[in-house]
Amino acid sequence: MGTAVVETVFIPPFTHPDVSGVVFGGMAVGKFQSSQPNATPDDDNPDVADSADPGTVPAATRAGVPPWRYITFHQARKAAANLGVGWHLMTSFEWASLALWSQLMGTMPHGNNKNVNPPTDIDYPTETALLDRAGNARNAGWYPCLCGTGPNTWSHNHGADGVFDLNGNMWEWNDGLFLCPASLNDNSATPHVVTDAGGAGYPLVLASLNVTLLTAPYGKSTSVAAGSLADTNKGWTVNQFAGNFLYDVAGSLFYIDSNTETALTIDGANTPAAGAYSILKVIAVDITGGMTSGNKILTLRNADADLKPFAIPATSNATGSNIYGKDGYWFDKTVLRAAFRGGYWASRVAAGVFALCLTYAPSASGTSISLRVARSL
Repeated sequence: MGTAVVETVFIPPFTHPDVSGVVFGGMAVGKFQSSQPNATPDDDNPDVADSADPGTVPAATRAGVPPWRYITFHQARKAAANLGVGWHLMTSFEWASLALWSQLMGTMPHGNNKNVNPPTDIDYPTETALLDRAGNARNAGWYPCLCGTGPNTWSHNHGADGVFDLNGNMWEWNDGLFLCPASLNDNSATPHVVTDAGGAGYPLVLASLNVTLLTAPYGKSTSVAAGSLADTNKGWTVNQFAGNFLYDVAGSLFYIDSNTETALTIDGANTPAAGAYSILKVIAVDITGGMTSGNKILTLRNADADLKPFAIPATSNATGSNIYGKDGYWFDKTVLRAAFRGGYWASRVAAGVFALCLTYAPSASGTSISLRVARSL
């Protein structure tokens, strides 16, 4: 297997006038949607079969090749973490940083969302990219594009040094944002309530907004044992995560009793799965209330202290607002759902940097679902 090429863009810290008290940015993110290391324009899965465990194969990030498709949320976290210390699946906060930066600067990205050949943007039909021949070979009616082959307007800053393909082409899994059903318990030997009977639509979000390697509430374990997970790359504040939940790479939730600077203690004798993890807190707000799945975003939850860092819709209707690109919002709160964002090649006007889908379980895999890596510094 070849070495994984990983091109990144640093997003500097910034504030947004509509989102008071939050400092966004401060991390490196993948310049392109992730691909398999040996991908070619005609082969999108040379290293890992569709929907298969990536093993030790890392996610690459380079232009001119097909994105990695048919990958579950758990597999995406693993492929990202395979790159090494600090690497992880892009989080909901990191995605929100890109979305709000581009909105603030007036450079919301265009992208492949019309489902035609050559791939183009429904609102900017003269802008085209190179056809992903491997994706098109799977179905002659699908027109994804090769990563990063659109014009500069398809990046978050409308520049060649920007982050590409945030609007359409492939949905991208995000860590750190989940939609809960009612009556959800964790996976501890003695179950803890995550949401009660009235908790359908409550989100699980990152337990802190720290993005540095030392302090971020996500990473890759250095050891696990009965009742604990350790990450010696960390320097957390003691007990800052007590009462939150550990979400391990296998998709199990565990109540956190306490933490040291480098280890989490979970309730009971369970041994969490080794590998990528995130630390989450539940917010008792139904983020679907008063809205219809599939409508377009009118406003975000910019006044909610717990939710405003994640660019989560507050209201929507059939037409949406130009402020948020008339991007779509989809949800289903019957079981635990993981987030993906951006839309895909056939999402049309509903695709965009604010588009959010919370209708698929973390175990889902599909031809239009991919990932993007990020790195804690």
